[in-house]
Amino acid sequence: MKTWLSLITIAALAACSPADQDEVALNTPAAEPAEAAATDESGEDVAEDETAGLPGTDIHLFALDWSGEAPVLGASLGGVTRAGYDNQPFFVDDGSLLYTAGDETGETDIWRLDLTSGETTPVTQTPGESEYSPRIAPDGRLSYIYQPPGGYAGNAYLANPDNSDRQPAEALAPVGYYGFSGDMRAVAVFHLGEPMTLQLIDRTTTPETVTHIADNPGRSFFRAGRGPALYVTLGDEDGVHTVHALNTQTGELREMFALPGTVQDFAVAIMPDDRVTFLTVHEGQLVWRAYGGWQPIGAIDWLTGVTRLALSPDLSTLAVVAEE
Repeated sequence: MKTWLSLITIAALAACSPADQDEVALNTPAAEPAEAAATDESGEDVAEDETAGLPGTDIHLFALDWSGEAPVLGASLGGVTRAGYDNQPFFVDDGSLLYTAGDETGETDIWRLDLTSGETTPVTQTPGESEYSPRIAPDGRLSYIYQPPGGYAGNAYLANPDNSDRQPAEALAPVGYYGFSGDMRAVAVFHLGEPMTLQLIDRTTTPETVTHIADNPGRSFFRAGRGPALYVTLGDEDGVHTVHALNTQTGELREMFALPGTVQDFAVAIMPDDRVTFLTVHEGQLVWRAYGGWQPIGAIDWLTGVTRLALSPDLSTLAVVAEE
């Protein structure tokens, strides 16, 4: 177990010193098979091929306060700020953060950050293999995209929290991003190909039933509270991504609203009364969806190349991925 992150804890806002980078030499990342073929306004080239290196990215944490129904950007809380690829954050109910980290072998593993102590522990340590896009599935298991040794194709996996008893959750490959329905009967996936496609997989049939939903999906997949829907985006020829609600029982798509500019990443805040709001970053501002439009709630213009966002279940902490 190592404490090598620059973290300001939420409770005390006290900085922790990163460990010697020679001790934790995670600074030569390899290709991520899960990146979509597009470039968004962040400047991140998301058309990484299997021979290209992963970009150097950090995960920044911020306090998020609420004034009634409106979010307010709070203090910077540090984050994962080491050399190399650190990306795809996901908050866990136990007060920790899962994320993907690249290492000197050109592979990636999943790590867990304790948000109180700043200590980090590996969740997966799989020589010759890589894991991406960690989440906790609705049934409590660990989920991620698995890349086999020497391979580029990947599919969604499920495992115990310690990565034991891992098994494919679906057979379609290669997929890059995914979201399970609340009852685990279905999983929506971003299928890599030409074009990239959004596919809905019925996991209850043998073999599984795969239904093409749409072309050109985005990276973000979020459950919509207690119902059967997932929030996804679809991009147009100008790079504008529109949020849709995907009914995982029927396959129906309901168009909702466009993200600002050419942003394709967003976070979902599910309020205590089950109402939902959306947050994203546009032109150096954290913005939220209010009153039928996007309203600024705080500047983070010192970050460049912002992409993925994640919000803690209690809505108190925001994770933002940006270039190093």
